[in-house]
Amino acid sequence: MLETPRLILRPALIKDAENLYRLNSDPEVMRYTGDKKFNSPFEARNLIQERIIPQYTQHRMGRFMAFLKDGTFIGWCGLKYFPETGEVDLGYRLIQHFWGMGYATEAGECCIDYGFKELKLNRIIAKAMPENIASIKVMQKLGMTFRGYLRDPTDLQSFIVYDIFNSEKKP
Repeated sequence: MLETPRLILRPALIKDAENLYRLNSDPEVMRYTGDKKFNSPFEARNLIQERIIPQYTQHRMGRFMAFLKDGTFIGWCGLKYFPETGEVDLGYRLIQHFWGMGYATEAGECCIDYGFKELKLNRIIAKAMPENIASIKVMQKLGMTFRGYLRDPTDLQSFIVYDIFNSEKKP
């Protein structure tokens, strides 16, 4: 579990499926993700069970469920390891009501600190669609540096890539 002044970030549990479904079924939330929206809580449950929980057990990282200190679910933020490239990606996704309040930056900062201090990572990347100006601003606020564009051959969408090295992180 991670904590910031306003947030609690914790590993996903099966019981989080309904919250994750609500988040990932909003077309506006999903607009810049490249992911399909969920059609049922069952899809959210499968994602948690088959992909999110194994990241925690194998790599001590994953997409943490994000809650206000009063217990209100606001979305997720966390690190994800990609074994095919050896990269660790910072991602975040919030319920629309909580956009523009600094929560993504606060949670992102916490996850970057966790990655560098606890996991001893050297580099963390983040990707966003070029149209997702809000997400790009979060990466910049986190001290990340623009590195270029990435086009996945299996996807029609290109992404902007930012990164930060442990040596660049301000104390």
